[in-house]
Amino acid sequence: MNRLFLFLLLILPSHGAWANEARTDQLFHQWRAGREAQVQAFEAFLHSEKLGDVIPMAQLLRTASDWQRCNAEPFEVPPPSNWPDVSATLRLMAELKRRQLLPPFEVHSAYRNPALNECAQGAAQSAHKTHFALDIVTVGDQSVWMAELCRFWRTEGQRWSMGLSRYASGRIHIDTKRYRTWGNIGKTPLCAQ
Repeated sequence: MNRLFLFLLLILPSHGAWANEARTDQLFHQWRAGREAQVQAFEAFLHSEKLGDVIPMAQLLRTASDWQRCNAEPFEVPPPSNWPDVSATLRLMAELKRRQLLPPFEVHSAYRNPALNECAQGAAQSAHKTHFALDIVTVGDQSVWMAELCRFWRTEGQRWSMGLSRYASGRIHIDTKRYRTWGNIGKTPLCAQ
């Protein structure tokens, strides 16, 4: 390994698998300052649904990871027409957390407006723009818990309309658009038996 790389590893702060995420809490608070009424309305909706504490707001409102390349906002409140879908996905996430089927995670992408989704090369019918999807990053060996998550998907995923996949980057995609699994690592769907 080169010395500069080792030096940078020693001096740069690290927060596990999500150390390179530029959308910090500080950036969120700066962004939020100009959109307080919109964010408060969304928070009020989530609290009325008893879902206000499932995922921190600074993560829940993250747009596509390519937001900078696409000259887009780092965060965005989904349109109110999508809020019932947000509720469905957060109920699923709360259940997965309650059953301890997910390790600690951080959301790196949630709602994407159509223009940002296209720029970020998202699927034309991406659940990120039409419903509400979460791309999460976890720490550690995914094989330890992925089998249990796939078992949940096979036995209860249809009831939840759960979409589940893992991308080549290692990110896990979860939504409640419809029951399906697919794979971006090779051609095998994530939870194929």
